[in-house]
Amino acid sequence: MTPEAVNQFCAHLSARNYSPHTSENYRLDLHLFFRAVECAPEAVTWREVDHFIRQQQRQGLSATTVNRRLNAIKRFFDYLADERLRLEANPVKPSHFLRTGRPLPKRLTREQVRRLFAVIANPMDRALFLLMLRGGLRVSEVAKLKVSDVDWEQKALLVEQGKGRKDRSVYLSADALTSLHECLRRRPLAVPDDYFFWNQKRSRRLLTVKAIQKKIERYAQAAGIKANCHRLRHTFASNLLEEGAEVVSIRELLGHSSIASSERYARLSNRRVKQEYLQTIRKVINKTRV
Repeated sequence: MTPEAVNQFCAHLSARNYSPHTSENYRLDLHLFFRAVECAPEAVTWREVDHFIRQQQRQGLSATTVNRRLNAIKRFFDYLADERLRLEANPVKPSHFLRTGRPLPKRLTREQVRRLFAVIANPMDRALFLLMLRGGLRVSEVAKLKVSDVDWEQKALLVEQGKGRKDRSVYLSADALTSLHECLRRRPLAVPDDYFFWNQKRSRRLLTVKAIQKKIERYAQAAGIKANCHRLRHTFASNLLEEGAEVVSIRELLGHSSIASSERYARLSNRRVKQEYLQTIRKVINKTRV
C-alpha cells in the first residue's frame, strides 16, 4: 500500500502549480517503489534504493526510465526532509543515478511521413497529427487545445502552460489550418468547455493523451513504419533546421526552457552541415590552393 505521505506530497506539488500529469507520474513511480521495498518512508535507506534499482534493471528497463523514477523518489524524500522534518538525509544518493548516453532524437523521413498520412483519412486525426508535424506541439498540448486558443486571422494558436509552464505562440501552416477548419466544421455541440478535440465514441468526453498515442500506434502499424507523437515533434524541428531556421527560433517554437535542448537537433541536420561545408570549403580552397 502506498504511504499516505505520497498523497500529501502530490497535493504539495499541485499547490505549487505542477501539472496534473507530472503529479500523477510521480505518484505512479512512488507506488512502484514502495511496493518493491515494502517498508515505511522513515525506514528507507540507501540499501532499499539499491534494491529497487536492481529490480528495475532485472525487468530490462532503460537507464532513462530508472533515473526518472529515482528522481521522483528523491523529490519525495526532499519533501519529507524539508516540509515534514522527518528525515535526516535523503536515501537517494547521486551515485544511484545510472549513466546514460544522449541518443539523437529520432525523426521520420519524407517517405515515412507520406506513408503515415496516406493512411490517416479521419479529419480530426489528420488535424491532431498535423499540429505535431507542422507546429511541433506535444501530445499533451494537442489534447487540451481549445477553440479559443486559435487565432484564425493571424494563422496561429496559443499554447497555454505547456511543459515548464511557459506559454508560447505556434504558427499554423496552410495544410494544418485547412485541417483544423475541417475538424471544427464537424465538431459536435456536445464537446465540453470549448475543447477542440473530442472522443469520437462519446463526444461529451475529452480526447485523452493515451487515446491519441493509441491512434498513432494504429496508424503507424497500418503504414508499416515506426512512429509516435514525439517523433512527429522531432521531425518538425529537424525539417525547420534543415531549411535554414535558427536554433533560437526552434527553441521558441518548441517551448524549450534551455537552448541546449534545441541544439540537439543541429546534430540531426546532416544535409545542412553538408551544404555549409561545400560552401565554405570552396572559399578555403581558393585561398589555400595546393
